[in-house]
Amino acid sequence: MSGNDNIPEPENPKEVRELDKELDALSISCLCDQPPHVPSRLFDSPTKVSPPRMIDNGAADMPQFDFQAYTQPRTTRTEGILRLEIPNFASLKSKISTPFQYIGSLPWRLAAKTEKSKRTSDAKFFSVYIDCNPDSESTLWSCDAVVEFRLVSRNRAIPAFSRQFTNKFNYNSNNWGFPSFMAWEEVNNANFVRNESVTVTARVVVQKVLGVRNTPKYDFSQMQMNVCDMTLIISKQKLFVNKAYLALYSPVFYAMFFSNFQEREKTQIELEDVVLEEFRELLNVIYPCHKPVTADNVEYLLELGDKYEIQYVMDECERFLMGNEDIEAIVKFMWADQYLLAKLQDSCLRNITSVAQVKDIRTKEEFKNISDTTKAALLDKILKIIN
Repeated sequence: MSGNDNIPEPENPKEVRELDKELDALSISCLCDQPPHVPSRLFDSPTKVSPPRMIDNGAADMPQFDFQAYTQPRTTRTEGILRLEIPNFASLKSKISTPFQYIGSLPWRLAAKTEKSKRTSDAKFFSVYIDCNPDSESTLWSCDAVVEFRLVSRNRAIPAFSRQFTNKFNYNSNNWGFPSFMAWEEVNNANFVRNESVTVTARVVVQKVLGVRNTPKYDFSQMQMNVCDMTLIISKQKLFVNKAYLALYSPVFYAMFFSNFQEREKTQIELEDVVLEEFRELLNVIYPCHKPVTADNVEYLLELGDKYEIQYVMDECERFLMGNEDIEAIVKFMWADQYLLAKLQDSCLRNITSVAQVKDIRTKEEFKNISDTTKAALLDKILKIIN
């Protein structure tokens, strides 16, 4: 085993070197190239990387992963843990990996395999790697992150084995890990194997992401200073919102917050005849995260959008329904009638190309609920098809 076994490496260093040669041949200077030295740590620890002292059980005698030493404010970073269960560990041959999990707006994947090569001095090792956004062909993104791999111990008297590193992930550096994470015979024992399976985790702390925008998320159950100035109470639960922002979207809220209504002077207003989770979903749609309309929420978003006269929500619902093929035409006609969605009605009528489609709509139980004007439009559509 080489003296640099504690320094992370790409899984396929040959491919990286070949890409570097191609870029050199083209006289291209790629800003995303991996620097010739190991990036400096994001923790208050020496920059020099040295191999860990090995203890009797083979686990590295390393300090605990100190997230509090992180210099960035907590609100500017994102953390996540990937967990990989490896069944039939003794028979592990090919690479096994987790599904992608989004951390810091980027897809991450934890992988493990066995390795016996020159870089492991032809000894068999258990290898672990992390992939960050590997399918992207863009060279414009980058991600500063700290990764800690941890081999879960099955023996309470034996600590977990862990190694960590810091890296700037990008197009040319999206796969890093330890080919010599732990000697095979030191892993394949009762300390780490239970029911023939092994568990390895990767804790990812994203410090900074460039080129990929992070979708904002809001927790309306928490007061945010300088952002929230109104408390809405639904079913005895508090939602903290911004009056001016809601007023921009809704003339109902504008009148409630800024007109001569008695609620104007209040800092708390109770909303009745509203379901808490449905109203929270409404807020997520109109706040800057702009959660999309789906088949699961479109019905009550139409109701709430109409109740509070939020044109943006009505437009988004109408746009969704016009492009959705799973919701029945008769349901779309009903909602177009109920909420005066002319574009949706026009879209439904244009999608009818045969008399049989109209006959099918007439057989539905909901047909009795559509308006006479919509029935007249369907009759007119039949005449156009026949003629």
